[in-house]
Amino acid sequence: MGPIQIFLLGFEDFRATGDITDELTSLSDAGTIRVIDARFLLKDGVDEVVAVRASDLHDSEREDLRAAAGALVGLGGGAVVGGEGGAAAGLVLGADAALEVDELGLCEAEVGQLAEELAVGDALLLLVIENVWAAGFAGALRDAGVVFAQQDYLSPEGLVALGEMLALDVALDG
Repeated sequence: MGPIQIFLLGFEDFRATGDITDELTSLSDAGTIRVIDARFLLKDGVDEVVAVRASDLHDSEREDLRAAAGALVGLGGGAVVGGEGGAAAGLVLGADAALEVDELGLCEAEVGQLAEELAVGDALLLLVIENVWAAGFAGALRDAGVVFAQQDYLSPEGLVALGEMLALDVALDG
């Protein structure tokens, strides 16, 4: 399994171009990512919300993935339950959870609550992807005994924000 990323993306005055869908489809078709779950909400009117769901996984694959994730969480909680016992309990809980929740673990009421917070014309994309391209690298790190410390991404917007923070710091010190 490759590293899994979760995105929550907001769009003010959403304008559909198809570019995001095309890019996700291209990455998925190339085997670079797998779209585990995606949910797009667009507030079309005061009481009108368009909701679209997508996934590269079949129900049984989603259940297996949630069971595996549950086992890993249970293994991590092994100090309380006992490593293998925790993993076994987590596997069962993860599989059970897959049967009880909707995509992204959101029930319809929670989706409705998110939609209420949107202004008319705004949109929200909840996206969970597996970085398939990194599965081998992640395995190699595990095999080498690497201890996971922290992970983050730096975007062009993040660099701009960093520059703004540094400029403000320089201005305050100057």
